[in-house]
Amino acid sequence: MTTRATPLLLLHTWGGDATTWTPALGHLGAGGRHLTALDLPGHGARAAEPFTVDGAVDAALSAYGTGAAGPVDVVGAGLGALVALALTERHHDRVRSLTLVGFPPADGAEAARRPADTRAALERDGTAVFARNYVDSTLLSADPDHRDLLRRAMAGTRPEVLLDSLRATLGWRAHTSATALAPPCRVLRGARDHRVTAGAADALAGQLGGTAAVLPGAGHVAYLDEPAAFAAALTTFHDGISTAPAD
Repeated sequence: MTTRATPLLLLHTWGGDATTWTPALGHLGAGGRHLTALDLPGHGARAAEPFTVDGAVDAALSAYGTGAAGPVDVVGAGLGALVALALTERHHDRVRSLTLVGFPPADGAEAARRPADTRAALERDGTAVFARNYVDSTLLSADPDHRDLLRRAMAGTRPEVLLDSLRATLGWRAHTSATALAPPCRVLRGARDHRVTAGAADALAGQLGGTAAVLPGAGHVAYLDEPAAFAAALTTFHDGISTAPAD
């Protein structure tokens, strides 16, 4: 199956929604490829829903059935990477390939404090100010439209959803086995990502039996920082996947 014929499922970063994929969609959809950018539960058009990993996996499984005649290429960033990994482990026959971006999150004492610190900041500043501060400290893109996409999405997300999804992402090992996968896997890290270390990304790629790659110039949210380069890196990975039948 060629890359052009393989549908692509896109799962957004923490605090984002489907609209945050807008800058990358034109590059990713070149050649008429079928794309599905999903609002995870609790985000975007689904803001009233609670977030759980199981619910997000079910939503992703339902969403990519539209227009998909066979397995799809799944791409998840940050929170979306957790959902993409859980989806692939549970339904590997539905996934042709998996790309994890800006993952896994840092652990240790700082990560352990992050939910409490986030709750305190949300209570002190409100969601809109929290979203502005997060985007200013995380996104590297100088394009104000790119920054507004993530800022608006996060500002429209309920605090309890931000906290529940953050805890799930930081505790990702409780939701996945992190062992070798049947579909080909790539762990893609922005070279300037200060939230995911190179060592952690390389180690996860090894655990999953996949490969690691670095996107120059990008930070934690690579698909918003460098959408054209991000799309090119995905295309290179997908075009290189062997379609030979298994023995």
